[in-house]
Amino acid sequence: MAIHWFRRDLRLHDNTALALATQNCEQVIGLFILDPTLLDNPKTCPARVGFMYSSLAELASSLADRGGRLIIRRGKPVEELRKVFRETGANRLYFNRDYTTFARKRDERVESELTKDGIEVVTCKDLVIFEKEEILNGSQAPYRIYGSYKRRWLIEVGRNLPPEQRLRTGSLKIENNDLKKLKSLDMPRIPGDFERTYFMPAGEKTGLKRLEEWAQTKTAKPKKEPDILDYAASRDLPAQDGTSQLSVWLRFGVVSPRQCYRVALDAREQAGHKDEREGCDTWVSEFIWRDFFYQLTWNFPFVATESFQPKFRKLAWETNNKLFKAWCEGQTGFPIVDAGMRQLNSIYWMHNRVRMITAGFLAKDLLLDWRLGERYFWEKLVDYDQPANNGNWQWAASTGADSQPYFQIFNPTAQGKKFDPTGDYVRRWVPELAKVPAKYIHSPEKMPAEIQKELGLVIGKDYPLPIVNHTEAQERTLQAYRAASRG
Repeated sequence: MAIHWFRRDLRLHDNTALALATQNCEQVIGLFILDPTLLDNPKTCPARVGFMYSSLAELASSLADRGGRLIIRRGKPVEELRKVFRETGANRLYFNRDYTTFARKRDERVESELTKDGIEVVTCKDLVIFEKEEILNGSQAPYRIYGSYKRRWLIEVGRNLPPEQRLRTGSLKIENNDLKKLKSLDMPRIPGDFERTYFMPAGEKTGLKRLEEWAQTKTAKPKKEPDILDYAASRDLPAQDGTSQLSVWLRFGVVSPRQCYRVALDAREQAGHKDEREGCDTWVSEFIWRDFFYQLTWNFPFVATESFQPKFRKLAWETNNKLFKAWCEGQTGFPIVDAGMRQLNSIYWMHNRVRMITAGFLAKDLLLDWRLGERYFWEKLVDYDQPANNGNWQWAASTGADSQPYFQIFNPTAQGKKFDPTGDYVRRWVPELAKVPAKYIHSPEKMPAEIQKELGLVIGKDYPLPIVNHTEAQERTLQAYRAASRG
């Protein structure tokens, strides 16, 4: 008999460890442990918790449909696992690997302690397509340059992508009365904040449906929204629904990354021209970036708290709580930045292009430590994924592996004009600017007084003036990075 410990794999389809358990064992019981270390932090994003609980409820229902059960316990993983093994008499534990520093320490302890108890522990790769040290350079060292990693990734995926992992569902069916009576907590209450997100309902069925609709091409019903074939052209435009918005399903493993790659290949085969193939290829590149950041987290765990590049670990960041508060609240006077932060605060999600703009603004315009922003995103993002979030923040701050050069500094006004040319995104999330003409939507401080009067809008009162001068901020930032580079 085996226990499958669900963590970041809240699904039945293409679940590597679960499938292996059902193939090797006559009886498999599903277990989820509510870890107070993670859940009792008051800063933990309530919408993220809500998505997890909602997905758990569907998982429990799916197991019940197959005659099985999802046992829910609360406590320290080692202690709860030991209790379940004593109560069931099971002798094997299966789970899919996780890669953050917290997860590594937890899982190493679980494996060590349960092995002492005579339990066989089986772990599998599932959360990513390539993990740890599967893709190494010619010196057998981890890649630090994304372009080189990507080229190798594309070679290896053609050789080593496994087929979909299928369950032997008979193993999930519970007929033993004692196992049927096994103690389990009630399903946790879903926080009301989850209802404010774009991601209702959660769960495997919705995730697979979203993936199917995103990847549908010629067989789809008349197209109304962008799909995977449009991705290269539409992904950077926050006023459009030009992304799959599957990130939170991937974050909790409710959708398999391998399944996503397979449907991208299928869509590419149906693509009619170069631009459509580019859409599929660009979407696949997001998964390569994801694996790249995950292997960095595994091989260089210090990146969770330190800059990857040693020369920037002593960079002289500013300390200004007033500026940080303005950034958090979307009150910077730069409309594209404020729209992004208000979207985040409202629905616990932000468009990816705007994440890059807001991150660059914090690090390069305000010269505030990127770790402040990374922490705030942890508190707010429904799809927060530590390796990817950390990697993208260090990329924007020019402190990470293969990040943008430190002298590349986004002009937030120019970014707004480029990616939100009509201002529709800004008007949606910054309602006080809803009637501002397109000419001034990204620089409302330049709007003539007579137009402000006509609109009943006073810049500096109803909407803030820019909290920094971009040109001056850029020079200050360059000086700080140059000084750090010289040591």
